[in-house]
Amino acid sequence: MNQLNFGCGPDVREGWENVDLQKGKGITKNFDFNKFPYPLKKDHYDFIYIANVLEHLEKPREVLFELWKACKKNAIIQITAPYYNNKGAYDDLTHLHYFSEVAFTNFAREAYLINKERKFEVAQVVLRPTRIGRLLPKKIREKLSLFVGGLISQTDAKLRVIKNL
Repeated sequence: MNQLNFGCGPDVREGWENVDLQKGKGITKNFDFNKFPYPLKKDHYDFIYIANVLEHLEKPREVLFELWKACKKNAIIQITAPYYNNKGAYDDLTHLHYFSEVAFTNFAREAYLINKERKFEVAQVVLRPTRIGRLLPKKIREKLSLFVGGLISQTDAKLRVIKNL
């Protein structure tokens, strides 16, 4: 199984291809994630892990399309990103984007585009609660989080790659 740890930082994983903006021990490749196309093998990866990276990049949509090119059919891209309605999402001055529970679903549907070729389907979206958020039942927490910040800390999504080969 070919696995890519995209934007690994210090989380270098053994047996994975670890890529980051910076050089470091265990980092296989380093390049600017805001410059396209990416120097990744086409149709190579079965799984891509991207945690706390998309929010720092100028064009998250284009980043996901670049990763799509690098994936095999039915590969999974697992994403962790800050939830838009949480104060913690705004604690880092380098954050450019924040994500709701429907951001990745809307992206995968691409319903508003003229070219309707789907490249992704949503395999899973999970909202990770904060310590305070865990005190509430899930259904109440997720409804209330639309109006009250600080109940959800991050959005986790798994996108399945669709390719018509």
